[in-house]
Amino acid sequence: MEQQPQTRPRKKVTRKQLRNRRIGGLVVLLLIVFLLSKGCASCIKCACGTGNEENIEQVSSTVTTQTTAATIAVDSSLPQEYLVAELPDSHQITVPVISQKPELPTGGEVTSLAMVLNYLEFDVTKETLASNFLTCADRGEATFSQAFIGSPFEEDGLGCFAPVIADTAKKYLSSQASSRSVKMLNADNFEDVLLRVASDHPVIVWINQDLELQQEEYCFTVYGQGISTTSLTTEPVAGTAETTVTTAPVISTSQKQDVYWIPNATCVVLTGYDLENKTVTVIDPLQGEITYDMGMFKTSYNALSKQALIIY
Repeated sequence: MEQQPQTRPRKKVTRKQLRNRRIGGLVVLLLIVFLLSKGCASCIKCACGTGNEENIEQVSSTVTTQTTAATIAVDSSLPQEYLVAELPDSHQITVPVISQKPELPTGGEVTSLAMVLNYLEFDVTKETLASNFLTCADRGEATFSQAFIGSPFEEDGLGCFAPVIADTAKKYLSSQASSRSVKMLNADNFEDVLLRVASDHPVIVWINQDLELQQEEYCFTVYGQGISTTSLTTEPVAGTAETTVTTAPVISTSQKQDVYWIPNATCVVLTGYDLENKTVTVIDPLQGEITYDMGMFKTSYNALSKQALIIY
């Protein structure tokens, strides 16, 4: 009788081994999908060519490390509005003092901006900001929130409110390719303003000159939407690394708006405070560094519609 060839017995696979194989296959599949989404073809080839779990873990660890490092690098490059956790009893910031006179007899707002920008180590003058980045308009062409009414170079210039200086700051920072941000506060709680000072953010604030409250007065009527705030970059400023940004007036007669102004409205840089003595320290572009009673300063701040801004 012819003897039948003996067959090799199959190696038994336990349920645990089968489960591990399935998990391993799923891990490799997920890794391939992840690497495809990252566009890492070479990593896929390396990972799939061996089928080794140790290599897969190394590739995954490398990709994760690179991704984390890239995320940290991006986040750390962006300025943050750092704020202290608690308001200390007092704080003082050293900000360079710039006088608006004689060049800008009515340019307190743009001079205050120049002080803050110089504090942030931007080399820019008040004249450059006023000539090349400040939006100006004649009476009847815009409101005080749309443009500086008149010219800061003239004695009969009137002034502007926070949105105009915020726009001026943004245009200048854009010309310098800076990633810094401009933020208008309009804080109901005055401690929020002091918190910025405590965090080394000097605050540009609108108040009454010498804190003497005055009623607003009718100034003129604007017809239509006033002037456009769309900026146009033109030729570089001679002798500097800056560019000139201008705006074009656009007048319509579809609407009209009565415009009011507070005759002694002014702009200062809030640089310090003392809660125990209840005082604040400001740099007034007309008078230099001054200490005011905190309560009176807050009242004047409220009277000017709580207008304030910072750059961070």
